[in-house]
This record gives sequence, C-alpha cells and structure tokens, in this order.
Amino acid sequence: MRALLVENEHTELLRLKAMLERENDIQIVGMLDKAVRLEEQLKKLEPDIVFLDLGLHGSGGLELAARIRAVNAAVDIVFTAGSERHALEAYAVYPLDYMRKPVDHNRLAQTIQMARRRYETGVQAVSGQAACSQLVCLGSLTIRLPGSDMAYIKWRTTKAQELFAYLLHHRGHIVSRESLFRLLWPGFDPERAAAQLYNTIYTIRAVLKSKKIDLTIVKGGPAAGYRLDLGMVQLDVDDWERSLLALPELSLETAAQHEAVLSAYTGDYLQELDYAWAMEERFRLRGLWLDNVSRLVGFYGACGMDENASSMLHRLHLTHAVR
Repeated sequence: MRALLVENEHTELLRLKAMLERENDIQIVGMLDKAVRLEEQLKKLEPDIVFLDLGLHGSGGLELAARIRAVNAAVDIVFTAGSERHALEAYAVYPLDYMRKPVDHNRLAQTIQMARRRYETGVQAVSGQAACSQLVCLGSLTIRLPGSDMAYIKWRTTKAQELFAYLLHHRGHIVSRESLFRLLWPGFDPERAAAQLYNTIYTIRAVLKSKKIDLTIVKGGPAAGYRLDLGMVQLDVDDWERSLLALPELSLETAAQHEAVLSAYTGDYLQELDYAWAMEERFRLRGLWLDNVSRLVGFYGACGMDENASSMLHRLHLTHAVR
C-alpha cells in the first residue's frame, strides 16, 4: 500500500514514519508538513492511504479531507489528532480511523490491518472487474472507469443530476413522465414540463457519452416514461449488498472477511445529495450496516478480542452519532 503522511508536528511525522517503515507492505510515497499543492501531490503520488493531521494549520484537517475526497474518493483517510474534540465532525467524511497522538504502535497496527483488508478486497474486485465501470452511490455519486480512480460527474445542471440519480434509483423500471414532472417541474404545464424533460434527458445522454459510460436510457413509449439500464456497468450498492448476503457464518476464521465487507460501506446512500426520495433506501442500507457491525462487535467481545471490539465500537459509535 502506498501511504502519504500529512503532519504538522515534525517529531510526530518522523515517529509515524518510523513505525510505518516496520510494515513490509507499506510504501511511504510522501511526507508533507503543510497543505501546499496537496491536490497536485495526490495526483502525482497516488496514495492508497493518507495519514492526516486533523489540527493542521491553515485550512484545517477537515477541509483537507474534503479536498482529498474530491481528488480520489476511494483513498483511505486516517486522522491523527491531539484530542477527540473534533471526532464527530471528522467521521462525516468517513475516514478509515481516528487516532489520538502520540500514536500508539499497537493502535496503528490495528488500523493498518483494517487498511490491508480493504486494500486486498479492492485489488481483488478490480482484477475481477477490470473491464467494467462502476457507479458509486455509497457516499458521493461518482464513477470509476476501468483503469482510473473514482471521479465526480459534471452534470451541467442540478436537474440533470437529480434526474439521473432518480432513474438510477429505479434502475431497470420505467419511470412515468408524470412522476418526473411532479418531482422536477412541479407547477409546470405538461407541455412545458415535457420539453424540460426531453432537454434534460438529452443532457444526461451527452454527459454519459462524453465520459464513455456505457449506460442506456430507454424511452418506454411516446408518453410512457424512461428506464435506465445498467448493462455491464456495476453499482457499488448492489455489489456491497450481494457481498453482505454472501458472507459465511461468523467465526474466528471468517471475522476478517466480515470486517472487510463492512469496511467497504464508505458512506450513506447518496449521502451528499439531499433528496427526500432517497431517504428510505438510505435508512435501509444504514440499518443493514449498523446491525452487522453491532453483531461483529458482540462477537469480538465474546471471544475476548477486546482490541478488535474496541476499534469497531469506536467507529460504530462515532459514525452513528454523526449520522
């Protein structure tokens, strides 16, 4: 794994570097003590994991985390901080972990183990699906193209973005024109709403074509509505839920597999988009995640694996509180 260290305190930076260098599979690709040209460094260094000082001077760690996510939504972020004062706000960007400084070696080892599981799961998924694009709805609405990092899609208009998200939400099913009129153009007369819908569908198709995203929007008839077909494009929500349902019975041998799948839940469904129609699905998926994390915490506790239980419980409580 490629690690980037962003730490304001020079002594802590060297200390973290020394501990990470003991790990055979960690390659430190960069060390920064300030946020100058951060986006440029992220694109150049392509880290898998970023250790980020939450108290970094200037723009602050939380803003930096948002900038990191904008460049690479898939990178793991581990916050380091002198206290837990900003822990709740920090978990709004779904970091892999939050560690108090000075970082304890045993605590760091747990975090690295979580990162390994996520990294190995991701490598396996990419190697098995290299020819397929993937739409990401857990967290931000983004796209991962073959051989590329995740990227935001520029929809040109907010109406185009919501229409695409709504069709994706109802993927495989015809959505009537009337329901789209009510959702996006309430109060418009049918003729004007139909013209707006036609133009917005045209915009979506143009954006998908420019990004080489092989999705199909099918018209159901002269006045029936539209259907979004995924074709070979994968959807992270479907992949995650299938992985969850396919998990073997929880045991000492399979606990790491359970933790890897739960760690792949990188944010709530369409989290950054405030759509009322998405709330029911958001709550359903969040409930699945919370139930399974709670069960894993209970299993670790029953097996005397207190450090594992503490790490998962810490993440569960803070993440649940910020939601």
